[in-house]
Amino acid sequence: MSTATLEARELGRGFAQAVPAAQQSFRAVLEAMSRPGRIQTLPEAVLLGLEPPGLSPALTALLLTLLDAEVSLWLHPQLATQGAPAYLRFHTGVRWAERPEVADFVVLPAAAARPGTWLQLNPGTDTRPESAGTLLLDAQSLSDTGPLALRGPGIEHEHQLGVAGLTPANAAPFWQARPRPESNFPLGVDLLLCAGTQLAALPRTTHLTLKD
Repeated sequence: MSTATLEARELGRGFAQAVPAAQQSFRAVLEAMSRPGRIQTLPEAVLLGLEPPGLSPALTALLLTLLDAEVSLWLHPQLATQGAPAYLRFHTGVRWAERPEVADFVVLPAAAARPGTWLQLNPGTDTRPESAGTLLLDAQSLSDTGPLALRGPGIEHEHQLGVAGLTPANAAPFWQARPRPESNFPLGVDLLLCAGTQLAALPRTTHLTLKD
């Protein structure tokens, strides 16, 4: 048995079939980004055999798909206690960022989200808006009814979204602190939401309001 196989077993298995699983996962991300707030469920074949240490299946699939040696990751300490850093480093080769401000991808449990989180993320630059960081939140659940009212590109009229897992004290302030798309476009942060086997996205172009 090869050393790589032994390491994979010790750290936890990645995709059972790396190429098709990554392709299907990436298509789910593209669909989520093009239809903001619409919940996508990852196919069973993508999640087959995954053994993520302390990460939800959807979050793991997205990280295995989006990360490589050319990008950097900042992982919240609450998600880094069960071997996740070694798992992601082994399966993706990702570089580690010391601070969320300089990371390409920032991953938080939803309960750790705060209004000031948005200020810690890189919004890109005028010459390279595509260099902005991407925030991934690992939530408890997603639903197509909830207090978030979404409008903008990819939404015909309005779409509702519920995200469970933020603390009651920070839920509304966190969403209210999200920069408005018109405030600094094309700069801004894209948000990917994961829960169980599902995901949804709020691109920087999506307008968000809170309903009572």
